[in-house]
Amino acid sequence: MNTETHPEITDEAIKTVLREVVKESPEKVYRAPAHMDSNGLGTCFYVHTHEDGTLATAGCVVGTLLHRLGVSLERLSPLEGLSATGVLRELGLDGDSPLADQLRRVQMSQDHGATWAKAYAATFGEQA
Repeated sequence: MNTETHPEITDEAIKTVLREVVKESPEKVYRAPAHMDSNGLGTCFYVHTHEDGTLATAGCVVGTLLHRLGVSLERLSPLEGLSATGVLRELGLDGDSPLADQLRRVQMSQDHGATWAKAYAATFGEQA
């Protein structure tokens, strides 16, 4: 397990950057690249890869948020399959906080087809 921590990632920074990410792509409906969605279930990925498997870009809303906050794609990639709260714990952040639960809910809304703006609004009760 990588115990690298990110103490510079504060709750306020998470809230601010999440609003920025959502404002930039409010109508985005998350879709994994076709070459990654091998099971056809619309699986969410924190990191998208090129067809050859090399890392390409941040993927889902939480992956985009964390990458924007300075977490490398190399650090996020092995965390695929973990919930948003699990990823926060692996990064040395508080995965049990109310904010962590809100990120989990935004992620779940996104995973069920909500636009990033709707996922944010449903969780935070406000527009980004």
